Amino acid sequence: MFNLSTVLEHHARNSSNKEALIFADKRITFAQLDAAANQIANGLTSLGIGYGDKVALTCPNLPYFPMIYFGILKTGASVVPLSVLLKRHEIAYHLQDSDAKAYFCFVGTPEMPMGQEGYAGFEMTNSCEHFFMITPTFTDASPIEGTKTMPQGCWKKTSMKCQ
Repeated sequence: MFNLSTVLEHHARNSSNKEALIFADKRITFAQLDAAANQIANGLTSLGIGYGDKVALTCPNLPYFPMIYFGILKTGASVVPLSVLLKRHEIAYHLQDSDAKAYFCFVGTPEMPMGQEGYAGFEMTNSCEHFFMITPTFTDASPIEGTKTMPQGCWKKTSMKCQ
């Protein structure tokens, strides 16, 4: 079966130094995008996420979206994209309805607190086990105590498990 991540891998092999993403003054090559996706895929795989699983993603149009999107696909899981405008009850509904095992959510801004709403929705579900806060840079700490950022680790409802 064809997986869209093979297109990224093809370009990473054949055009590794060619720019895949341009965002403000940042330029990300196909090799860098593929490496980031591999890191995310490896982290998800270490949590037991793989073929047939669903992973939700709330992220605006930032370079993190394709990194995480392709990382999810590399595990064989399906991406469940969620609107950045959803509120906690709507997020909880979609996480539960899709049977998502993990959820990546961008932190947002004070005017648009995606991370707060996302985490609150995550906490309202029984089936979604892992929550990842996407911060503006991967080295930033999560603003919500008890949560981890990606790729540093993950937060699981029943235990802490870092990569």
